[in-house]
Amino acid sequence: MIRCKTFLALAAAIFVINQAAAQNIVLILSDDQGWTGTSVQMDDRVANSVSDLYRTPSLERLAAEGMKFSNAYSPAPNCSPTRMSIQTGKTAARLGATDIIDVVADENGVANIQVFHDNMYFNKPMIVPFPVSDIADEETTIAELLKQHDPGFATGHFGKWHMGGGSPERHGYDAHSGLTTNDEGFARQPDPKRSDQVTDDAIAFIDEQAQAGRPFFAMVSYYAVHTPVRARPETLSKYAEHLLQTDLGMFGDMTHTNLMYAAMTEEMDQGVGRILDTLDRLGVADDTYVIFTSDNGGESDNPVTSNVPLAWGKTHVWEGGIRVPLFVRGPGIEGGTQSNVPVVGYDFMPTIADWVGAADRLPGDLDGGSLAPVLESGGDGSVDRPTEPLIWFYGAYRNQKHVTPQAAIRRGNHKLIWELEPNRTYLYDLDMDLRESTDLSRVRPEIAESMFAELKAYLDDVGTNIPTLNPDYDPALDGGLQPLVFEDRVEEPADQ
Repeated sequence: MIRCKTFLALAAAIFVINQAAAQNIVLILSDDQGWTGTSVQMDDRVANSVSDLYRTPSLERLAAEGMKFSNAYSPAPNCSPTRMSIQTGKTAARLGATDIIDVVADENGVANIQVFHDNMYFNKPMIVPFPVSDIADEETTIAELLKQHDPGFATGHFGKWHMGGGSPERHGYDAHSGLTTNDEGFARQPDPKRSDQVTDDAIAFIDEQAQAGRPFFAMVSYYAVHTPVRARPETLSKYAEHLLQTDLGMFGDMTHTNLMYAAMTEEMDQGVGRILDTLDRLGVADDTYVIFTSDNGGESDNPVTSNVPLAWGKTHVWEGGIRVPLFVRGPGIEGGTQSNVPVVGYDFMPTIADWVGAADRLPGDLDGGSLAPVLESGGDGSVDRPTEPLIWFYGAYRNQKHVTPQAAIRRGNHKLIWELEPNRTYLYDLDMDLRESTDLSRVRPEIAESMFAELKAYLDDVGTNIPTLNPDYDPALDGGLQPLVFEDRVEEPADQ
């Protein structure tokens, strides 16, 4: 009888392990969607941490059925570095992903955004090294990790790739949309931003794997809500009607007023809703984890949106550039909960490894940690990271956005920002000063000095190419100080 009980207990344990290993994951990534870019109040303690115009009922559903994170961050303040970081579980600094890949020239000296290559990397006050232009082959991606763990795991990447010449297939994805960048997102009617196509492709993949009984990982990477701002006339008309019914004085006091941007946001949200409905229809919702987040903060310099109450926006390491929406739904996650634990996109890889039982296959030089303890505790757990605290490094110029090479570090409620030019640091207490309006460097010098030393030590340890002063800089020849003209495009540049 004892042996029988032991056998049954062992069989039950094996069943639980197999169930854990069979979990499905859907990771949805929006583009340039800020912390206040949804109709979900991202922090119950902050009244204006929600849009007063945009409507995202599908994200409201995710928040109601899962956990929202009030202190969630993208790994970088713009596109390519964040995507590489999410794929590998490492900081952008460790990867050398210090800017978008479009600024790197090919063997013929031609860059995808030539004007940025020419005017943001030459004759600047600092000598700025170019970023990496691809995920290195020696890096392990989420898809490769899952396949190492279980060769039968189906992996798909749909929508925007924007991580260089190495195709998604080369990095472990069975199905994908190809070497896509922002250009595919320039699409007009009848499918502006290709939100429907991205959703359709993801649903077809999920449907096929669920019908075959295969575990799957689907990364759904929307082109929205990046510029150019596009939406269907019928969606736009809803917001125009809203404007007509709104007191003009009240509308003038609103934070978000771009009706086309609101319509574009809602159309992307509709795609999220269709994916959630598909999981329900196939009967796999209870066995599927869903993550939704953005690659960086909202584009506030054009401007097309506002990140208030946060400072600045995309390409800045201030909160407006890196604090983003994050919702996670799945087995064992209590619905309608909020976590205030600081988390970041490079935590996703170890989290997914935990979910499928592949933590023993994680590379040894990760920076992120698993969110599972936080998700399983109702939001009060902690993240055990190999690298603590959180680190950002953005080694580029964007004159139009008033951006110079910069880095940041967050430990607890304190965040320190380092502007490499003119070599100045700022210290903020985010619990007291979400707007980052009061520099505490002189009030808490011991904290500022310690965090600055910690930031520099990390960057040195991972071999970051820190920009150095340029003794030959001539401001009279600095083309980036003038309005940039994109001669080869009738649209906005692919990314900034």
